[in-house]
Amino acid sequence: MNISSRKNHQVTHFRSLVRERSYRRECGEFPVEGARLCLEALNCGLEITSFMVTEAAKEKYPEIVSAISEEFEPDIINEDISAYISDTKSPQGVFIAAKMLDKPIEMGKIEKGGKYIILDGLQDTGNIGTVIRTCDALGIDGVILSPDCADIYSPKIVRSAMGSLFRLPVIITELTEVIALLKKSGFNVYAAVLDESAVTISEASLDGKTAVVIGNEGNGVSEAVIKAAENKLYIPIRGAESLNAAVAASIISWEMTRRQ
Repeated sequence: MNISSRKNHQVTHFRSLVRERSYRRECGEFPVEGARLCLEALNCGLEITSFMVTEAAKEKYPEIVSAISEEFEPDIINEDISAYISDTKSPQGVFIAAKMLDKPIEMGKIEKGGKYIILDGLQDTGNIGTVIRTCDALGIDGVILSPDCADIYSPKIVRSAMGSLFRLPVIITELTEVIALLKKSGFNVYAAVLDESAVTISEASLDGKTAVVIGNEGNGVSEAVIKAAENKLYIPIRGAESLNAAVAASIISWEMTRRQ
């Protein structure tokens, strides 16, 4: 099908997925944009619900468009529609909508062991995407987010995670409850804090079953979560007042996995 009207249902649907968190949750779908990222979504087994591509993109990315077309027939859109539905300034002209593929961390798996990064109220989409990508790269077993974190299916998080969102187990849940479960299962749970009285990262026991909480960019880890975790972790720094949340998560993830 050739689509040239902004009022077309596929167009309005995709644009709403890009712009509205509530609409994404209501539909159970999310938008993916860009040739390589759309191919990654396909290769990771996401269920595609729509596929739109420009003529220019068909010529520029023939192998990728062909691979996706084998699974889902594309609608051809013009450059105006591409710019209208895109979340980027220079769209590549390849778009898919896909069913949400939360890969929940099974409670049974948590009880057996592993290493997890927990995010408490993070709002910066770039930070969350970077954390997910880093955890995937370093072999962290999963990421746990509090319900008040930014939406993991927002376009900016999907892009900044660069495909890791499609692979890495993720759970969104109340943190005090999951921390209680982790501790009951023998985990060392730490809250990363700006407190020099806390155990330093070099002294902390991060080799075994471990989970570390990274706090909100402005307010840090909430008091309730610090109390639930009991253990506090500190990354010694010089000069700067604090570390970016994603940088802190990267350092901690490296320390948690480097001996594996």
